Amino acid sequence: MRNIALIAVVIVIVSQAQIRAGGLDSLAEVGKSMADIDAAMNEETKAFNRVKAAIDSGAIKKGLSKAEIRSRYGEPVIMNDDSATKREKWVYKPASSSFFEGIRIYLLFDDRGALDEIKTLQ
Repeated sequence: MRNIALIAVVIVIVSQAQIRAGGLDSLAEVGKSMADIDAAMNEETKAFNRVKAAIDSGAIKKGLSKAEIRSRYGEPVIMNDDSATKREKWVYKPASSSFFEGIRIYLLFDDRGALDEIKTLQ
């Protein structure tokens, strides 16, 4: 919820500045941007729910490739190298979670691109 509140504050500030500077055209752009943000947040949550359901059912398991997971369940929110384990880490989370609080799923891949570990954090 903190993410949504922060986005709302930023949009209000930006929209106030744009209304003063550009009138109705700027306001329409802000509305379009808000719709884009909502769509991205919805897709983030849908991908998380698909991954979580697949983990719960046993469909996501060690050995699956990055390409298989991406094509079946959607894009992660972020992909980076985990310095502690020297593996690529994908993060799936609902829009209501941050990167530090709330539920998150980490998929860690070995150097061949195969799923090596699944971590779920609350």
